[in-house]
Amino acid sequence: MDKTTSQSWFLFMIIAIGLVLRLVWTSDMEWKDDEQWMYNKAHEVAATHRFPAAGMRSGGGIVNPGISVAAFAVVASFTDSPLSMNRVVQWMNVLAVIGFLFFVLKKINYKEREIWLLGIALAAVSPLAVLFSRKIWAQDLLPVLSLIIIWANASRNKRSGSFIWGLGGALIGQIHMSGFFFAAGLFVFTVLHDHYNKLKFHRMFWIAGSIIGSIPIIPWISFMMNNPQVTKQSFWHIFQFNFYLCWFLDSQGLNIMYSMRKEFWQFIKEPIVSGVPTYLMALIHLFLAAAGLVTIVALVKFSKKGIRFLKEKSPAGKIFLHISQTRFYLFSILLGLGIFMTLSGTTIYTHYLICAFPFSYIFLAKILEHRKRLLHGVIIAQLMITMAFLVYVHNHNGIENGDYGKAYHTQVK
Repeated sequence: MDKTTSQSWFLFMIIAIGLVLRLVWTSDMEWKDDEQWMYNKAHEVAATHRFPAAGMRSGGGIVNPGISVAAFAVVASFTDSPLSMNRVVQWMNVLAVIGFLFFVLKKINYKEREIWLLGIALAAVSPLAVLFSRKIWAQDLLPVLSLIIIWANASRNKRSGSFIWGLGGALIGQIHMSGFFFAAGLFVFTVLHDHYNKLKFHRMFWIAGSIIGSIPIIPWISFMMNNPQVTKQSFWHIFQFNFYLCWFLDSQGLNIMYSMRKEFWQFIKEPIVSGVPTYLMALIHLFLAAAGLVTIVALVKFSKKGIRFLKEKSPAGKIFLHISQTRFYLFSILLGLGIFMTLSGTTIYTHYLICAFPFSYIFLAKILEHRKRLLHGVIIAQLMITMAFLVYVHNHNGIENGDYGKAYHTQVK
Protein backbone atom coordinates (compact mmCIF):
# COMPACT_ATOMS: atom_id res chain seq x y z
CA MET A 1 0.00 0.00 0.00
CA ASP A 2 1.53 3.34 -1.08
CA LYS A 3 1.61 6.45 1.09
CA THR A 4 -1.30 8.12 -0.72
CA THR A 5 -3.59 5.12 -0.27
CA SER A 6 -2.48 4.72 3.35
CA GLN A 7 -3.23 8.38 4.12
CA SER A 8 -6.64 8.16 2.42
CA TRP A 9 -7.66 5.21 4.60
CA PHE A 10 -6.39 7.07 7.67
CA LEU A 11 -8.48 10.14 6.81
CA PHE A 12 -11.61 8.12 6.03
CA MET A 13 -11.23 6.29 9.34
CA ILE A 14 -10.89 9.62 11.19
CA ILE A 15 -13.98 10.98 9.45
CA ALA A 16 -15.96 7.84 10.35
CA ILE A 17 -14.96 8.23 14.01
CA GLY A 18 -16.04 11.87 13.89
CA LEU A 19 -19.48 10.85 12.60
CA VAL A 20 -19.89 8.38 15.45
CA LEU A 21 -18.88 11.04 18.00
CA ARG A 22 -21.75 13.21 16.77
CA LEU A 23 -24.27 10.49 17.62
CA VAL A 24 -23.16 9.03 20.97
CA TRP A 25 -24.77 9.79 24.34
CA THR A 26 -27.56 11.99 23.00
CA SER A 27 -29.08 12.32 26.48
CA ASP A 28 -25.93 14.18 27.57
CA MET A 29 -26.99 17.11 25.39
CA GLU A 30 -27.14 20.69 26.62
CA TRP A 31 -30.51 21.76 27.98
CA LYS A 32 -30.27 25.43 28.90
CA ASP A 33 -32.63 28.35 28.27
CA ASP A 34 -31.83 28.57 24.53
CA GLU A 35 -32.48 24.89 23.87
CA GLN A 36 -35.64 24.85 25.97
CA TRP A 37 -36.96 28.00 24.30
CA MET A 38 -36.35 26.62 20.81
CA TYR A 39 -37.95 23.26 21.63
CA ASN A 40 -41.09 24.80 23.19
CA LYS A 41 -41.45 27.51 20.55
CA ALA A 42 -41.03 24.98 17.73
CA HIS A 43 -43.81 22.79 19.11
CA GLU A 44 -46.01 25.85 19.60
CA VAL A 45 -45.54 26.83 15.95
CA ALA A 46 -46.11 23.25 14.81
CA ALA A 47 -49.37 23.09 16.78
CA THR A 48 -50.76 26.51 15.73
CA HIS A 49 -49.41 26.53 12.14
CA ARG A 50 -48.67 30.25 12.57
CA PHE A 51 -45.44 31.36 10.96
CA PRO A 52 -43.45 33.38 13.54
CA ALA A 53 -42.29 36.87 12.57
CA ALA A 54 -39.11 36.59 14.62
CA GLY A 55 -37.04 33.98 16.39
CA MET A 56 -34.54 34.02 19.21
CA ARG A 57 -32.38 37.04 19.90
CA SER A 58 -28.75 36.35 19.04
CA GLY A 59 -25.85 37.15 21.34
CA GLY A 60 -24.74 39.75 18.81
CA GLY A 61 -27.90 41.74 19.48
CA ILE A 62 -29.99 40.96 16.38
CA VAL A 63 -33.23 39.01 16.59
CA ASN A 64 -33.16 36.16 14.09
CA PRO A 65 -35.94 35.87 11.48
CA GLY A 66 -38.89 33.57 12.12
CA ILE A 67 -37.74 30.84 9.76
CA SER A 68 -35.10 29.92 12.38
CA VAL A 69 -37.99 28.66 14.50
CA ALA A 70 -40.03 27.38 11.58
CA ALA A 71 -37.20 25.02 10.62
CA PHE A 72 -37.39 23.40 14.04
CA ALA A 73 -41.20 23.44 13.84
CA VAL A 74 -40.89 21.10 10.87
CA VAL A 75 -38.75 18.80 13.04
CA ALA A 76 -41.26 19.16 15.88
CA SER A 77 -44.04 17.92 13.59
CA PHE A 78 -42.54 14.43 13.53
CA THR A 79 -40.67 14.28 16.86
CA ASP A 80 -42.12 14.17 20.36
CA SER A 81 -39.18 14.77 22.70
CA PRO A 82 -36.06 16.93 23.02
CA LEU A 83 -33.92 13.83 22.50
CA SER A 84 -35.56 12.94 19.19
CA MET A 85 -35.35 16.58 18.03
CA ASN A 86 -31.66 16.69 18.89
CA ARG A 87 -31.12 13.39 17.11
CA VAL A 88 -32.36 15.05 13.91
CA VAL A 89 -29.81 17.86 14.40
CA GLN A 90 -27.06 15.28 14.93
CA TRP A 91 -27.96 13.38 11.77
CA MET A 92 -28.16 16.59 9.73
CA ASN A 93 -24.60 17.38 10.78
CA VAL A 94 -23.50 13.85 9.93
CA LEU A 95 -25.02 14.32 6.48
CA ALA A 96 -23.22 17.67 6.15
CA VAL A 97 -19.83 16.02 6.72
CA ILE A 98 -20.65 13.20 4.30
CA GLY A 99 -21.98 15.74 1.80
CA PHE A 100 -18.77 17.77 1.87
CA LEU A 101 -16.83 14.55 1.42
CA PHE A 102 -18.80 13.78 -1.74
CA PHE A 103 -18.38 17.40 -2.86
CA VAL A 104 -14.62 16.98 -2.70
CA LEU A 105 -14.73 13.74 -4.68
CA LYS A 106 -17.12 15.14 -7.30
CA LYS A 107 -16.25 18.83 -7.65
CA ILE A 108 -12.67 19.42 -6.50
CA ASN A 109 -9.73 18.93 -8.84
CA TYR A 110 -7.81 15.79 -7.91
CA LYS A 111 -4.64 17.85 -7.34
CA GLU A 112 -6.39 19.73 -4.50
CA ARG A 113 -8.40 16.91 -2.95
CA GLU A 114 -5.79 15.97 -0.37
CA ILE A 115 -6.01 19.40 1.30
CA TRP A 116 -9.79 19.23 1.43
CA LEU A 117 -9.81 15.68 2.80
CA LEU A 118 -7.34 16.66 5.52
CA GLY A 119 -9.50 19.66 6.41
CA ILE A 120 -12.70 17.61 6.50
CA ALA A 121 -11.03 14.97 8.67
CA LEU A 122 -10.01 17.71 11.10
CA ALA A 123 -13.51 19.22 11.00
CA ALA A 124 -15.00 15.78 11.71
CA VAL A 125 -13.20 15.41 15.05
CA SER A 126 -12.42 18.97 16.21
CA PRO A 127 -13.90 19.64 19.69
CA LEU A 128 -16.17 22.60 18.94
CA ALA A 129 -17.24 21.22 15.56
CA VAL A 130 -18.54 18.11 17.33
CA LEU A 131 -20.07 20.15 20.16
CA PHE A 132 -21.95 22.34 17.67
CA SER A 133 -23.48 19.30 15.98
CA ARG A 134 -25.23 18.11 19.16
CA LYS A 135 -27.49 21.02 20.16
CA ILE A 136 -31.07 22.20 19.56
CA TRP A 137 -29.76 25.48 18.23
CA ALA A 138 -30.62 27.29 14.99
CA GLN A 139 -27.00 27.81 13.97
CA ASP A 140 -26.36 24.07 14.26
CA LEU A 141 -28.48 23.65 11.13
CA LEU A 142 -26.15 25.86 9.08
CA PRO A 143 -23.58 23.28 7.88
CA VAL A 144 -26.20 21.56 5.71
CA LEU A 145 -27.22 24.87 4.13
CA SER A 146 -23.56 25.84 3.69
CA LEU A 147 -23.01 22.56 1.85
CA ILE A 148 -25.98 23.19 -0.46
CA ILE A 149 -24.83 26.75 -1.20
CA ILE A 150 -21.22 25.77 -1.89
CA TRP A 151 -22.25 22.85 -4.11
CA ALA A 152 -24.73 25.06 -6.02
CA ASN A 153 -22.12 27.81 -6.36
CA ALA A 154 -19.70 25.29 -7.85
CA SER A 155 -22.46 24.40 -10.35
CA ARG A 156 -23.42 27.98 -11.16
CA ASN A 157 -22.77 27.40 -14.87
CA LYS A 158 -26.08 25.51 -14.80
CA ARG A 159 -29.46 27.18 -14.34
CA SER A 160 -30.40 24.90 -11.47
CA GLY A 161 -27.08 25.60 -9.74
CA SER A 162 -27.55 29.38 -9.95
CA PHE A 163 -31.15 29.12 -8.75
CA ILE A 164 -30.32 26.93 -5.74
CA TRP A 165 -27.32 29.12 -4.90
CA GLY A 166 -29.60 32.17 -4.79
CA LEU A 167 -32.31 30.33 -2.86
CA GLY A 168 -29.90 28.92 -0.29
CA GLY A 169 -28.11 32.25 0.11
CA ALA A 170 -31.40 33.97 0.93
CA LEU A 171 -32.43 31.29 3.44
CA ILE A 172 -29.21 30.73 5.38
CA GLY A 173 -29.21 34.21 6.93
CA GLN A 174 -32.78 33.65 8.08
CA ILE A 175 -31.73 30.57 10.04
CA HIS A 176 -29.03 32.60 11.80
CA MET A 177 -27.84 36.14 11.11
CA SER A 178 -24.25 34.99 10.48
CA GLY A 179 -25.55 33.38 7.28
CA PHE A 180 -26.27 36.81 5.77
CA PHE A 181 -22.56 37.63 5.83
CA PHE A 182 -21.62 34.17 4.54
CA ALA A 183 -23.94 34.56 1.54
CA ALA A 184 -22.86 38.16 0.88
CA GLY A 185 -19.14 37.35 1.00
CA LEU A 186 -19.50 34.40 -1.36
CA PHE A 187 -21.65 36.40 -3.80
CA VAL A 188 -19.31 39.42 -3.99
CA PHE A 189 -16.20 37.28 -4.38
CA THR A 190 -17.88 35.11 -7.03
CA VAL A 191 -18.99 38.13 -9.08
CA LEU A 192 -15.48 39.61 -9.00
CA HIS A 193 -13.86 36.25 -9.76
CA ASP A 194 -16.15 35.54 -12.70
CA HIS A 195 -15.68 39.08 -14.04
CA TYR A 196 -11.89 38.85 -14.13
CA ASN A 197 -11.95 35.31 -15.52
CA LYS A 198 -14.63 36.13 -18.11
CA LEU A 199 -17.02 33.53 -16.71
CA LYS A 200 -20.78 33.76 -16.53
CA PHE A 201 -23.42 32.30 -14.29
CA HIS A 202 -27.17 32.44 -14.83
CA ARG A 203 -27.86 35.69 -12.98
CA MET A 204 -31.59 35.77 -13.63
CA PHE A 205 -31.96 32.32 -12.10
CA TRP A 206 -29.83 33.41 -9.13
CA ILE A 207 -32.08 36.47 -8.71
CA ALA A 208 -35.20 34.31 -8.97
CA GLY A 209 -33.91 31.95 -6.29
CA SER A 210 -32.95 34.90 -4.07
CA ILE A 211 -36.40 36.50 -4.41
CA ILE A 212 -38.25 33.28 -3.60
CA GLY A 213 -35.93 32.59 -0.67
CA SER A 214 -36.52 36.11 0.67
CA ILE A 215 -40.31 35.77 0.94
CA PRO A 216 -40.23 34.35 4.51
CA ILE A 217 -38.22 37.34 5.74
CA ILE A 218 -40.99 39.86 5.03
CA PRO A 219 -42.68 39.42 8.46
CA TRP A 220 -39.27 39.84 10.14
CA ILE A 221 -38.62 43.12 8.29
CA SER A 222 -41.97 44.41 9.54
CA PHE A 223 -41.12 43.26 13.06
CA MET A 224 -37.72 44.99 13.00
CA MET A 225 -39.20 48.24 11.69
CA ASN A 226 -41.67 48.28 14.55
CA ASN A 227 -39.11 47.19 17.15
CA PRO A 228 -35.80 48.93 16.30
CA GLN A 229 -34.71 48.74 19.93
CA VAL A 230 -34.05 44.99 19.72
CA THR A 231 -30.73 45.46 17.92
CA LYS A 232 -27.47 46.45 19.54
CA GLN A 233 -24.36 47.20 17.54
CA SER A 234 -21.21 49.17 18.23
CA PHE A 235 -18.63 50.81 16.01
CA TRP A 236 -15.92 49.62 18.41
CA HIS A 237 -16.75 45.96 17.75
CA ILE A 238 -15.11 46.42 14.36
CA PHE A 239 -11.73 46.57 16.07
CA GLN A 240 -12.14 43.39 18.09
CA PHE A 241 -11.22 41.08 15.17
CA ASN A 242 -13.03 38.27 16.98
CA PHE A 243 -13.81 36.51 13.71
CA TYR A 244 -10.16 35.88 12.88
CA LEU A 245 -9.26 35.02 16.47
CA CYS A 246 -12.04 32.42 16.61
CA TRP A 247 -11.09 31.16 13.13
CA PHE A 248 -7.55 30.48 14.36
CA LEU A 249 -8.41 29.01 17.78
CA ASP A 250 -11.21 26.77 16.47
CA SER A 251 -9.09 25.25 13.73
CA GLN A 252 -6.24 24.64 16.20
CA GLY A 253 -8.60 22.94 18.67
CA LEU A 254 -7.68 25.42 21.41
CA ASN A 255 -11.14 26.77 22.19
CA ILE A 256 -12.83 24.10 24.32
CA MET A 257 -12.81 26.62 27.18
CA TYR A 258 -15.72 28.21 25.31
CA SER A 259 -17.89 25.43 26.73
CA MET A 260 -16.00 24.43 29.88
CA ARG A 261 -15.14 27.82 31.38
CA LYS A 262 -13.83 27.28 34.94
CA GLU A 263 -13.92 23.48 34.64
CA PHE A 264 -11.30 23.61 31.90
CA TRP A 265 -8.63 23.62 34.61
CA GLN A 266 -10.09 20.38 35.96
CA PHE A 267 -10.40 18.93 32.47
CA ILE A 268 -6.69 19.30 31.64
CA LYS A 269 -5.94 16.84 34.47
CA GLU A 270 -7.78 14.10 32.55
CA PRO A 271 -7.71 11.21 32.28
CA ILE A 272 -7.64 10.49 35.99
CA VAL A 273 -6.50 6.92 36.61
CA SER A 274 -7.14 5.39 40.04
CA GLY A 275 -7.58 8.89 41.43
CA VAL A 276 -4.27 10.12 39.98
CA PRO A 277 -4.36 12.95 37.36
CA THR A 278 -2.31 12.12 34.25
CA TYR A 279 -2.49 15.65 32.76
CA LEU A 280 -2.61 14.13 29.28
CA MET A 281 -5.10 16.80 28.18
CA ALA A 282 -2.68 19.50 29.36
CA LEU A 283 0.13 17.96 27.30
CA ILE A 284 -2.09 17.73 24.24
CA HIS A 285 -3.08 21.38 24.59
CA LEU A 286 0.59 22.33 24.83
CA PHE A 287 1.27 20.37 21.65
CA LEU A 288 -1.58 22.16 19.86
CA ALA A 289 -0.30 25.51 21.14
CA ALA A 290 3.14 24.67 19.70
CA ALA A 291 1.47 23.72 16.40
CA GLY A 292 -0.31 27.07 16.58
CA LEU A 293 3.02 28.86 16.74
CA VAL A 294 4.14 27.01 13.61
CA THR A 295 0.90 28.10 11.96
CA ILE A 296 1.50 31.73 12.97
CA VAL A 297 5.02 31.64 11.47
CA ALA A 298 3.58 30.24 8.24
CA LEU A 299 0.87 32.93 8.24
CA VAL A 300 3.50 35.68 8.73
CA LYS A 301 5.45 34.38 5.73
CA PHE A 302 2.24 34.25 3.68
CA SER A 303 1.34 37.80 4.79
CA LYS A 304 4.72 39.12 3.67
CA LYS A 305 4.16 37.61 0.25
CA GLY A 306 0.69 39.16 0.20
CA ILE A 307 2.05 42.63 1.04
CA ARG A 308 4.63 42.37 -1.76
CA PHE A 309 1.88 41.23 -4.08
CA LEU A 310 -0.34 44.20 -3.20
CA LYS A 311 2.52 46.59 -4.00
CA GLU A 312 2.55 45.36 -7.58
CA LYS A 313 0.57 47.06 -10.32
CA SER A 314 -3.05 45.97 -10.73
CA PRO A 315 -3.07 43.42 -7.91
CA ALA A 316 -6.88 43.26 -7.81
CA GLY A 317 -7.19 41.29 -11.00
CA LYS A 318 -4.44 38.87 -9.99
CA ILE A 319 -6.24 38.04 -6.75
CA PHE A 320 -9.09 36.55 -8.77
CA LEU A 321 -7.34 35.50 -11.98
CA HIS A 322 -7.00 31.73 -12.47
CA ILE A 323 -6.94 30.91 -8.74
CA SER A 324 -7.48 27.35 -7.56
CA GLN A 325 -10.81 26.11 -6.20
CA THR A 326 -9.28 25.90 -2.75
CA ARG A 327 -8.15 29.52 -2.74
CA PHE A 328 -11.42 30.64 -4.30
CA TYR A 329 -13.55 29.28 -1.46
CA LEU A 330 -11.07 30.09 1.30
CA PHE A 331 -10.75 33.70 0.13
CA SER A 332 -14.49 34.13 -0.36
CA ILE A 333 -15.17 32.97 3.20
CA LEU A 334 -12.07 34.11 5.09
CA LEU A 335 -12.10 37.53 3.43
CA GLY A 336 -15.72 37.90 2.32
CA LEU A 337 -17.48 36.53 5.39
CA GLY A 338 -14.77 37.75 7.77
CA ILE A 339 -14.72 41.33 6.52
CA PHE A 340 -18.50 41.73 6.19
CA MET A 341 -19.17 40.25 9.62
CA THR A 342 -16.44 42.34 11.24
CA LEU A 343 -17.66 45.58 9.63
CA SER A 344 -21.23 44.86 10.76
CA GLY A 345 -20.35 46.08 14.25
CA THR A 346 -21.91 43.07 15.97
CA THR A 347 -20.21 41.18 18.75
CA ILE A 348 -18.80 38.03 17.10
CA TYR A 349 -18.88 34.77 19.04
CA THR A 350 -17.29 31.44 18.21
CA HIS A 351 -20.59 29.88 17.23
CA TYR A 352 -21.05 32.53 14.52
CA LEU A 353 -18.41 30.67 12.52
CA ILE A 354 -20.54 27.54 12.25
CA CYS A 355 -21.81 28.84 8.90
CA ALA A 356 -18.21 28.61 7.62
CA PHE A 357 -17.96 24.87 8.36
CA PRO A 358 -15.59 23.22 7.40
CA PHE A 359 -13.44 25.97 5.86
CA SER A 360 -11.47 27.11 8.91
CA TYR A 361 -10.18 23.53 9.11
CA ILE A 362 -9.46 23.35 5.38
CA PHE A 363 -7.58 26.63 5.80
CA LEU A 364 -5.33 25.08 8.47
CA ALA A 365 -4.75 22.06 6.24
CA LYS A 366 -3.71 24.43 3.44
CA ILE A 367 -1.34 26.39 5.69
CA LEU A 368 0.29 23.18 6.97
CA GLU A 369 0.18 21.28 3.66
CA HIS A 370 3.96 20.86 3.63
CA ARG A 371 3.98 19.61 7.24
CA LYS A 372 1.84 16.50 6.89
CA ARG A 373 3.16 14.77 10.00
CA LEU A 374 2.40 17.80 12.13
CA LEU A 375 -1.07 18.09 10.60
CA HIS A 376 -1.76 14.41 11.27
CA GLY A 377 -0.63 14.98 14.84
CA VAL A 378 -3.03 17.93 15.16
CA ILE A 379 -5.90 15.78 13.87
CA ILE A 380 -5.17 12.99 16.35
CA ALA A 381 -4.67 15.46 19.21
CA GLN A 382 -8.02 17.13 18.56
CA LEU A 383 -9.70 13.74 18.32
CA MET A 384 -8.33 12.84 21.75
CA ILE A 385 -9.59 16.12 23.25
CA THR A 386 -13.05 15.58 21.75
CA MET A 387 -13.29 12.03 23.06
CA ALA A 388 -12.07 13.10 26.51
CA PHE A 389 -14.54 16.00 26.49
CA LEU A 390 -17.51 13.74 25.72
CA VAL A 391 -16.41 11.25 28.37
CA TYR A 392 -15.97 14.10 30.88
CA VAL A 393 -19.49 15.40 30.16
CA HIS A 394 -20.89 11.87 30.44
CA ASN A 395 -19.14 11.08 33.72
CA HIS A 396 -19.93 14.46 35.31
CA ASN A 397 -23.52 14.73 34.00
CA GLY A 398 -22.62 17.88 32.08
CA ILE A 399 -20.39 20.80 33.02
CA GLU A 400 -22.23 22.55 35.81
CA ASN A 401 -19.66 25.33 36.22
CA GLY A 402 -19.29 25.92 32.50
CA ASP A 403 -21.37 27.18 29.61
CA TYR A 404 -22.51 23.62 28.94
CA GLY A 405 -24.53 23.37 32.16
CA LYS A 406 -26.16 20.21 33.50
CA ALA A 407 -26.82 17.47 30.97
CA TYR A 408 -30.39 16.93 29.78
CA HIS A 409 -30.84 13.51 31.42
CA THR A 410 -29.80 14.91 34.80
CA GLN A 411 -32.32 17.74 34.62
CA VAL A 412 -35.28 15.59 33.58
CA LYS A 413 -34.60 13.19 36.43
